[in-house]
Amino acid sequence: MKSRLTPERLTGLYALFLLTVFVLWTPATGYSPIVAPKHRLFLISAGVYFLGLGAVCLYRRQWPQVPKTVLWLTVGLALWFLLSSLLSEYPELVWLGDRRREGFLTLFLYLAIFLAMAAFGKLGRLHAYGAAVTGVLLFVLILPQFLGYNPLNLYPEGLCFHDRGARYSGEYLGTIGNSDLLSALLTMLCLYLAGAYAMGKGGLFLLGAGCAWGSLLLSEVTAGPVAVLGCLALALPLWVKKGLGIRRMGDVGLMLSLAALGKSMLGYRYEGGCLTLFPQFTRLSAVFLGLALCSVMAMVLLRRLPTGKGYPKAARAIWILYALVILAVCLFLFFYGGSNETLLGLRGLLRGDPPDTLGSSRVAIWKEAVELGVERPLLGGGPDTYNCRSQLIFTRLLENGTLRRNGVDAAHNEYLNLWVNTGLPGMLLFLALVLRCLRSGWKRGDPLLLPCLGYAIHALFGISQSLVSPLFYLFLGALLYRETHDMNPDEDA
Repeated sequence: MKSRLTPERLTGLYALFLLTVFVLWTPATGYSPIVAPKHRLFLISAGVYFLGLGAVCLYRRQWPQVPKTVLWLTVGLALWFLLSSLLSEYPELVWLGDRRREGFLTLFLYLAIFLAMAAFGKLGRLHAYGAAVTGVLLFVLILPQFLGYNPLNLYPEGLCFHDRGARYSGEYLGTIGNSDLLSALLTMLCLYLAGAYAMGKGGLFLLGAGCAWGSLLLSEVTAGPVAVLGCLALALPLWVKKGLGIRRMGDVGLMLSLAALGKSMLGYRYEGGCLTLFPQFTRLSAVFLGLALCSVMAMVLLRRLPTGKGYPKAARAIWILYALVILAVCLFLFFYGGSNETLLGLRGLLRGDPPDTLGSSRVAIWKEAVELGVERPLLGGGPDTYNCRSQLIFTRLLENGTLRRNGVDAAHNEYLNLWVNTGLPGMLLFLALVLRCLRSGWKRGDPLLLPCLGYAIHALFGISQSLVSPLFYLFLGALLYRETHDMNPDEDA
């Protein structure tokens, strides 16, 4: 009699572990050494999973099956990472990684998780419930942190979230630490749960999505809301055309607008270690209030639509509307003559001369990243060697008069980062792999497209690390699994 433990069940348990325990666990020492312990947990858990998976596959004589194109792209990418590592000038760093712990071993495990999920990774309701609980618990932690408290004593004594960039370097929040990484995680959780709810699943998924969205707004990392809203905007005409999840789109819109309204009305000042909170109602609050009212009307109207009926003409109208809005915004920015620094920076971007300070100085980082990529276009410097090659230094004058100097260890754009570290072919192979998976999800209107597409947008401004990136490969592989097993978009995601 064969064991009940199958590759699918073992992979499902590992996926549940990544969505819950791995995300929520923090070391007892708090944020100061958080990267190393969580990376160690990733390595140990991945090692145990793959040893178990290999044993179960051998025992049951069940081998992974994935589309040949995907397999060759993945193997080609892994071999290119290996070649870049073997020929790197930094052999002491490329295998286990430097400060970001993204050496060859980590990159190889990312791809192995993707292939395992593509072959055996069926995400079901239990995974969505686990993600929802994770979203709620993160919000329960992040809200007090934003209000100046220190639950779980994650910050060093006497410090809080609002001491970011002043009394400590960077920004730390939630169970991940780095706010940029947390933003990528919350983007995926919010979109995964919103998609599950839109397809007719339980209200807990909407609550989890709302908590993830609220935490994302509290983190004050712009890339997260941009990725969530951009992803939903792209998916809207697709779902309208196919008639998928339309009846619950008003609910999702109401959740997004109410959370944004609440954050816009929460005014605060942080001076001398003292946080002062006060209510406010700005023009932005009025916009969110209007959107919330529109969402209520949409809820009433959309609920009356028949289930599963597509509206291709309405979808085309939405695309036309998007084009007109984008054109209007570009014209406004191109001829903008005011004094707002952000708008002036965007005007410079449209005119081909963006200021280096735009996007928290990301433009300066991207310019240097392109130069570094051109220096070694074929193999790059080797995995996780960005810090060794970058000469960019940022200085900040702290409240106590100390001048803090910080270097750059990532391109703050995952695609450029791959180019610099593993060469242009490495970046192109990665893009080909991601686009291949996204294309299949797009054609079918699969809800698992949302977290994958959201992360891909966030990656334009973000960084990768083993604290969060494994979940992207988990979702990407699960999306491919649904394609190869011909699962309908409204089946459990």
